[in-house]
Order: sequence, then C-alpha cells, then structure tokens
Amino acid sequence: MNQTYISLRFEQIEKRFNEVDILLKLAIHYQSDIETYQSLCRSAHVMLVSHFEGLYKDIAKDIIDDLNSKAKFFEIKKPIFRTYCSYFIHQNESDKSSETVRQRLWEAFKDFPCKLDYGPFLFVDNKNPTPQIIESILEKFGIKNFFWSLEGSDLDIVFEDQKTTIIKLRDKLLKYARKSTQTFPYTVDTSFYNPTIKENTKKKRTLLEDFINNFLKERHNIIHGHTLDNPNDHESLLLAKIKIEIVILVYIINIASNANPIIFLTE
Repeated sequence: MNQTYISLRFEQIEKRFNEVDILLKLAIHYQSDIETYQSLCRSAHVMLVSHFEGLYKDIAKDIIDDLNSKAKFFEIKKPIFRTYCSYFIHQNESDKSSETVRQRLWEAFKDFPCKLDYGPFLFVDNKNPTPQIIESILEKFGIKNFFWSLEGSDLDIVFEDQKTTIIKLRDKLLKYARKSTQTFPYTVDTSFYNPTIKENTKKKRTLLEDFINNFLKERHNIIHGHTLDNPNDHESLLLAKIKIEIVILVYIINIASNANPIIFLTE
C-alpha cells in the first residue's frame, strides 16, 4: 500500500499540538507563580497560532504532492486546473483572453502527469492567518463557503465548551481523516460531519470565524507587546487548542475530498 503525503502529515500534526500541551502542563505546574504562569500561557497561545498557520499551508502542499505523484492533468477537477493556470496568466488579461490561455494549456497538458506548483494555491494578499485566508485557499481547490457550511453541522457542539464532548468529536474526526486519506484516491467524504447546504439564505460570519478572529487578535496583542495581561488561562487555551485541531481536521476532510480525481468520483 502506497502511503499518501497527507497521511504522513498526521504525525507532525500530533507533534505540533503536543508542544502546546507541554507548555500548558508547565503552566499548571507553575500556577502559584503568577508571572511564570502568565508567560507560559502567552507562549502557548502564540505557539498554537503559529502551528495553526503552518499546518493549513503544509496540508495544501501535501494534497498537491499527492496529485503530482499519482494523477494526470486530465484527472484533476476544473477548479484546481484553473487555479494552476493562474501561474501562467497575467492578472490584467481579459476574461476572454484568460479563458483562451486556459484552454490552450489544457490541450497541451491534459495527457501528462500532474506538475502543479504550490504558488497559485497558497498565494494570499494578507499574510496573517485568518478564516478568510483558509477560505481563500479552499476556494482555489473548488470549495466555497467553508465556514458557512459548518454552521449547523455536527461541529456546533464545540461551542458548548464541554471538554469531554469536544475531545470526543476531535478524536472521531481524527480517526476518520487518518483512515480515509491513507490511499489515493482518498475515501474521504464531507458528509461524515453533516455539513449544511444553505440555499436562499444570506451568508453571515459564523461563531467559528468569530472564535478564530478573536483568538488571533489576542495573539497579535501578545506578540506586539500591546498587553502583558493573560487573555486566556490554561483551561481556555486547552479548549481553544482542541477547537483548532477540529478546524484543521475538517479542513483536511474538505480539501482531500475535493482533490479526488474526476476519473474516480463524479465532479
């Protein structure tokens, strides 16, 4: 059985989040020393955001590596090919001219093995990690309204803030994501967590986006020295870590599902 690049990523995911756990355990140990405790909590906060940013980029690269090693251009879905084409198309070209270039590239490349470049998929104007950047990357793989689709899904229980419940959800998603990405084509399906399809409803910012934005804003204040106070204690940081793990796992499920070649799955 040939392992996929994305399946190999899970070991690093575990190591990254374990680093945060180490800091939080140290913080608990030093609770009686308020300055040390707060320093460790702030450090865990900053590290958690750093790992979050690193992971969603690395995961996108893993998906591209799997496509490059196992698929031909004619097998990849149109949104992925369109994103790749932006590597060759000047942004000032007209829509008609751009479509002509895409068609010519398709004719030239379709029978060859994939050789996608990371650049078009990971380039974003704002370099700070935000929900909008995650959505921007996923859109380049053909996935729209990622966070909006999670509102009303099985993931809503993360806002009950019951640690046992959200740990159970995380472990369930982890087991499924690991198993369903071991081989290519992946066997992953987003229906696993019951995402919602909202038709004729106005899109709004979700609770999950608010949580991420607030957590990132607090991290920004820490690293730029705007606050020496502790915005989160070890318990709230642990809950935040589990929520971010869940976001990463659902991100994997979505991006892997949409990256499956059209020869195997209906587009």
